[in-house]
Amino acid sequence: MTQTAMCYGTVLYELSVPETAVEQARAVIEAAPETVRVLQSPVISLEKKERVIERIFPAEMKNFLKVVCKYGNAALLAEIFSAYRRVYCEKNGILPARLTYVTAPDERQLAGIRELLKERYQAETVDLELKEDRSLMGGFVIEAAGQETDCSLKGRLARLEERLTRR
Repeated sequence: MTQTAMCYGTVLYELSVPETAVEQARAVIEAAPETVRVLQSPVISLEKKERVIERIFPAEMKNFLKVVCKYGNAALLAEIFSAYRRVYCEKNGILPARLTYVTAPDERQLAGIRELLKERYQAETVDLELKEDRSLMGGFVIEAAGQETDCSLKGRLARLEERLTRR
């Protein structure tokens, strides 16, 4: 993530734009990637870019996005939204985490994983993203705060192979 994107993400958070408006804008960018191409194109005038912004983005995001376009940073929008999310989570005691699994955990298991992560990282809340990956062969992998806990069969086999080949 670039320093510029981090700065924009921090400013977006400090502007107190409602999280729902930021998420709606992010969803527009994800659903229609050509929007970013239009907003970053040097061939398209700033006035036309501003008209696009006026038509498709939430009111609370319009001025911010116009400034981003004015300074030629529309290509960074995905990074800016990621930076915003990082700052938002940090300021609100939310730990973003990812659980990659072969077999989907039930609600009791999910609650246990969330509690474990809350204790380990002193977080108030855990925002757990769930992702299925059959290549793990069994078990799961948890990623949180830049750390990975690999309890998958694939990971165990890789560690066993590493130990056996080091001898």
